[in-house]
Amino acid sequence: MEIALYQIDMERDADRIAFVSLEYLEKFQGAAEINSAVYDKVFEGDVDCSGLEDVFRLFNLEHPLDYGGRSMSVSDILEVKSGPVEPGFYYCDSFGFQEVDFQPELAGSKLHETIRVVLLEPGKEARITEIDSSLPGLQRAVDGWIEAIDLPGEDVTLVCNEEGKLQGLPLNRAVREPDLIVEMGYGEMTALFREAEREGKHMTGYVVFTEDSFTEPYSELSRTYEISSANKAFQPNMGGYSIYGSCLDGTDPLVRLEQYMAAEKGGMDGWTVERCYTKERGRKVLDVIAGTCFICANGDGRFASLTDDQARRMADKFRYPERFVRNGSEIEAIPYKPKENSKER
Repeated sequence: MEIALYQIDMERDADRIAFVSLEYLEKFQGAAEINSAVYDKVFEGDVDCSGLEDVFRLFNLEHPLDYGGRSMSVSDILEVKSGPVEPGFYYCDSFGFQEVDFQPELAGSKLHETIRVVLLEPGKEARITEIDSSLPGLQRAVDGWIEAIDLPGEDVTLVCNEEGKLQGLPLNRAVREPDLIVEMGYGEMTALFREAEREGKHMTGYVVFTEDSFTEPYSELSRTYEISSANKAFQPNMGGYSIYGSCLDGTDPLVRLEQYMAAEKGGMDGWTVERCYTKERGRKVLDVIAGTCFICANGDGRFASLTDDQARRMADKFRYPERFVRNGSEIEAIPYKPKENSKER
């Protein structure tokens, strides 16, 4: 359901009509006419609601994370742009909603600045969303005072409730030691893959192609392909020769890479390998986050929006919630797929 929410600006409300019913407004003015100029747009976007009363409950009991205004109340104007309710403007009355005439072009705007983050909720898959970037908005996202943790080996920051464990909030995700990255040439990778297959082991590697291999500019994430040693090109005594790979941003899945690569069958004009590497995910758990948290960029000492590459990478890395068990003196984090995925609010 796509909506916009308008609320009266108290400083421009010379007639003191905020929070009054439509009946009172009609008695006071002689007509139930809405002065659109005293309103500000405070929210605009999609909400997971099936009706006007659902929207009212949402903006009172569980504000959307990208919303920074006050709770919805009498005299607010709800604009329905699309969804299960007939598009139009609806006055939030003492009981229910009344459709009214409203001129949004006369209203001001107090839309709060938002940042793009990866939201990690206990028991739910990671999701990319927008949150209110004001301090109250950040605190609302984690349900308490915020604590920033720079993730080891990453260029992003995890923000959580600093008292999550003390408050007994449900355990969520593990912060692990940095991934082990081993850089190598393409020839070294193919030799390593063939040795692994001879020993009956499968390995995963990553091939990054140069920017000038393509006629259009692509990010490094889009130019990096994940390949497995289980491809026919690396297995002995196979009746074919193929290397299937998928780029890390998901836009180019299961490509027959060997026909494009200059180092394989692509010829002199084929894609040129910039570098290759293997990656082993850090296993040791350094900390356990309790309660909802989010991952954002760190822009000059302030929280900032993730880039597309960062958002996809973090959403993939922290995709599943985790269960935690003690193994001797260490803690093991075990990812699991929830029965129901989270929905956008």
